[in-house]
Amino acid sequence: MTNDNDRKLAESLDTLLRSITRWMKYIHRQQLVKADNLDITQKQYRVLCILEKNGPYKMSDLGEIVHTSYGSLTVMIDRLVDKNLVERCFLPEDRRVVMVKITPAGSQILKQYREDFLDLIEKNLERLNSEEKKRLQAAIDDIKSIVEENCNFLL
Repeated sequence: MTNDNDRKLAESLDTLLRSITRWMKYIHRQQLVKADNLDITQKQYRVLCILEKNGPYKMSDLGEIVHTSYGSLTVMIDRLVDKNLVERCFLPEDRRVVMVKITPAGSQILKQYREDFLDLIEKNLERLNSEEKKRLQAAIDDIKSIVEENCNFLL
Protein backbone atom coordinates (compact mmCIF):
# COMPACT_ATOMS: atom_id res chain seq x y z
CA MET A 1 0.00 0.00 0.00
CA THR A 2 1.27 3.46 -0.83
CA ASN A 3 1.21 6.43 1.46
CA ASP A 4 -0.45 9.77 0.75
CA ASN A 5 2.82 11.33 -0.44
CA ASP A 6 3.29 8.58 -3.02
CA ARG A 7 -0.27 9.14 -4.27
CA LYS A 8 0.30 12.91 -4.53
CA LEU A 9 3.55 12.30 -6.38
CA ALA A 10 1.82 9.91 -8.78
CA GLU A 11 -0.94 12.47 -9.39
CA SER A 12 1.65 15.20 -9.98
CA LEU A 13 3.48 13.01 -12.47
CA ASP A 14 0.20 12.23 -14.23
CA THR A 15 -0.54 15.96 -14.48
CA LEU A 16 2.98 16.63 -15.74
CA LEU A 17 2.72 13.98 -18.45
CA ARG A 18 -0.60 15.40 -19.62
CA SER A 19 0.88 18.90 -19.70
CA ILE A 20 3.92 17.70 -21.64
CA THR A 21 1.62 15.97 -24.13
CA ARG A 22 -0.32 19.22 -24.67
CA TRP A 23 2.93 21.18 -24.95
CA MET A 24 4.36 18.76 -27.50
CA LYS A 25 1.16 18.94 -29.57
CA TYR A 26 1.35 22.74 -29.44
CA ILE A 27 4.98 22.73 -30.59
CA HIS A 28 4.17 20.23 -33.35
CA ARG A 29 1.32 22.46 -34.54
CA GLN A 30 3.68 25.45 -34.57
CA GLN A 31 6.20 23.43 -36.54
CA LEU A 32 3.64 22.17 -39.04
CA VAL A 33 2.28 25.69 -39.57
CA LYS A 34 5.84 26.93 -40.12
CA ALA A 35 6.30 24.33 -42.86
CA ASP A 36 2.88 24.80 -44.40
CA ASN A 37 4.38 24.71 -47.88
CA LEU A 38 4.46 20.92 -47.46
CA ASP A 39 0.89 20.85 -46.25
CA ILE A 40 1.20 17.75 -44.06
CA THR A 41 -0.98 16.98 -41.08
CA GLN A 42 0.07 15.86 -37.62
CA LYS A 43 -1.10 12.34 -38.43
CA GLN A 44 0.92 12.29 -41.65
CA TYR A 45 3.93 13.51 -39.68
CA ARG A 46 3.40 10.68 -37.20
CA VAL A 47 3.22 8.15 -40.03
CA LEU A 48 6.53 9.46 -41.39
CA CYS A 49 8.14 9.12 -37.95
CA ILE A 50 6.87 5.55 -37.55
CA LEU A 51 8.05 4.56 -41.02
CA GLU A 52 11.48 6.06 -40.47
CA LYS A 53 11.97 4.38 -37.12
CA ASN A 54 10.52 0.93 -37.84
CA GLY A 55 9.45 0.78 -41.47
CA PRO A 56 8.58 -0.46 -43.96
CA TYR A 57 5.15 -1.53 -42.78
CA LYS A 58 2.22 -3.39 -44.23
CA MET A 59 -0.64 -0.98 -44.78
CA SER A 60 -2.87 -2.99 -42.43
CA ASP A 61 -0.28 -2.94 -39.62
CA LEU A 62 0.37 0.76 -40.08
CA GLY A 63 -3.37 1.46 -39.89
CA GLU A 64 -3.55 -0.33 -36.54
CA ILE A 65 -0.60 1.61 -35.16
CA VAL A 66 -2.03 5.01 -36.10
CA HIS A 67 -5.64 3.98 -35.34
CA THR A 68 -6.83 4.77 -38.84
CA SER A 69 -9.10 2.78 -41.10
CA TYR A 70 -7.58 1.20 -44.18
CA GLY A 71 -9.56 3.55 -46.44
CA SER A 72 -8.46 6.70 -44.61
CA LEU A 73 -4.89 5.46 -44.47
CA THR A 74 -4.93 4.83 -48.22
CA VAL A 75 -5.92 8.47 -48.84
CA MET A 76 -3.23 9.67 -46.42
CA ILE A 77 -0.54 7.51 -48.04
CA ASP A 78 -1.66 8.65 -51.52
CA ARG A 79 -1.01 12.25 -50.47
CA LEU A 80 2.39 11.38 -49.02
CA VAL A 81 3.28 9.46 -52.20
CA ASP A 82 2.27 12.51 -54.28
CA LYS A 83 4.73 14.58 -52.21
CA ASN A 84 7.43 11.92 -52.68
CA LEU A 85 7.68 11.42 -48.89
CA VAL A 86 6.73 7.72 -48.92
CA GLU A 87 6.46 4.99 -51.51
CA ARG A 88 4.51 1.81 -51.83
CA CYS A 89 6.25 -1.49 -52.43
CA PHE A 90 5.24 -5.13 -52.45
CA LEU A 91 6.50 -8.24 -50.73
CA PRO A 92 8.37 -10.33 -53.31
CA GLU A 93 6.84 -13.53 -51.91
CA ASP A 94 3.28 -12.14 -51.96
CA ARG A 95 2.65 -9.19 -54.26
CA ARG A 96 -0.86 -8.80 -52.83
CA VAL A 97 0.67 -7.36 -49.65
CA VAL A 98 1.17 -3.60 -49.94
CA MET A 99 4.06 -2.18 -47.95
CA VAL A 100 4.84 1.48 -47.29
CA LYS A 101 8.29 2.91 -46.70
CA ILE A 102 9.70 6.37 -46.24
CA THR A 103 11.72 7.90 -49.09
CA PRO A 104 15.03 9.73 -48.70
CA ALA A 105 13.09 12.97 -49.24
CA GLY A 106 10.73 11.98 -46.40
CA SER A 107 13.69 11.26 -44.12
CA GLN A 108 15.22 14.62 -44.99
CA ILE A 109 11.97 16.42 -44.18
CA LEU A 110 11.83 14.64 -40.81
CA LYS A 111 15.44 15.57 -40.06
CA GLN A 112 14.69 19.23 -40.72
CA TYR A 113 11.45 19.06 -38.70
CA ARG A 114 13.31 17.57 -35.75
CA GLU A 115 15.95 20.29 -35.86
CA ASP A 116 13.29 22.99 -36.01
CA PHE A 117 11.29 21.17 -33.31
CA LEU A 118 14.29 21.13 -30.97
CA ASP A 119 14.89 24.81 -31.71
CA LEU A 120 11.32 25.57 -30.60
CA ILE A 121 11.78 23.57 -27.40
CA GLU A 122 15.04 25.40 -26.69
CA LYS A 123 13.25 28.70 -27.20
CA ASN A 124 10.62 27.63 -24.66
CA LEU A 125 13.37 26.80 -22.15
CA GLU A 126 15.18 30.13 -22.49
CA ARG A 127 13.32 31.63 -19.55
CA LEU A 128 14.94 29.17 -17.14
CA ASN A 129 18.18 30.12 -15.42
CA SER A 130 21.11 27.71 -15.29
CA GLU A 131 20.17 26.33 -11.85
CA GLU A 132 16.59 25.67 -12.97
CA LYS A 133 17.90 23.93 -16.09
CA LYS A 134 20.15 21.70 -13.94
CA ARG A 135 17.21 20.76 -11.69
CA LEU A 136 15.03 20.10 -14.71
CA GLN A 137 17.70 17.87 -16.25
CA ALA A 138 18.05 15.94 -12.97
CA ALA A 139 14.27 15.45 -12.79
CA ILE A 140 14.16 14.31 -16.42
CA ASP A 141 16.98 11.84 -15.74
CA ASP A 142 15.10 10.47 -12.72
CA ILE A 143 11.86 10.03 -14.68
CA LYS A 144 13.74 8.44 -17.58
CA SER A 145 15.38 6.02 -15.15
CA ILE A 146 11.99 5.01 -13.73
CA VAL A 147 10.64 4.44 -17.23
CA GLU A 148 13.68 2.42 -18.28
CA GLU A 149 13.51 0.24 -15.16
CA ASN A 150 9.80 -0.46 -15.33
CA CYS A 151 8.88 -0.15 -18.98
CA ASN A 152 11.85 -1.45 -20.94
CA PHE A 153 9.41 -2.90 -23.46
CA LEU A 154 8.62 0.68 -24.54
CA LEU A 155 12.18 1.67 -25.35
